[in-house]
Amino acid sequence: MCNINSYQLFVSAKCSSCNELLNNLKTRNINIATINIDEDDYSLPFSLMIFPALVLDNKLMGYGCKDIITQLKSI
Repeated sequence: MCNINSYQLFVSAKCSSCNELLNNLKTRNINIATINIDEDDYSLPFSLMIFPALVLDNKLMGYGCKDIITQLKSI
């Protein structure tokens, strides 16, 4: 099982699902490294097309609110 500190959450400023997920995580007191692709520099070996996106060790682990919350509950 991985530590939540190993994960990165990629969001976009123009993404309502991203805002929904960030609010949900804040309510649950879940702190995760968050990269806003519109503001932060980042490097991945693949392109992200859907946000929010959960990444672990440069691998896409999930995308969308429901999928990411389910993934994080298993940590």
